[in-house]
Amino acid sequence: MHGMAVQYSVCVRSILDEGWVRVLHAKPIATHRHYDDPRTLLILDLADQAAMLGLLNRLHNMGLTVLSVTLCPADVE
Repeated sequence: MHGMAVQYSVCVRSILDEGWVRVLHAKPIATHRHYDDPRTLLILDLADQAAMLGLLNRLHNMGLTVLSVTLCPADVE
């Protein structure tokens, strides 16, 4: 996977506003307020595992709980 970003969806327990989405370099988001815990789904293109680790560290430093990380199918845009 040299030079190709891989797309992931990352779900966190919180509602993130558009400012935080821009800071994380995420694509448009979906927020879900109807769960017991509000959630935000982020879609991100990450170059490699180091980028994933950096993202997880940023989310941790923001005090967010990561609920899931899912690899998106290659043909989804």
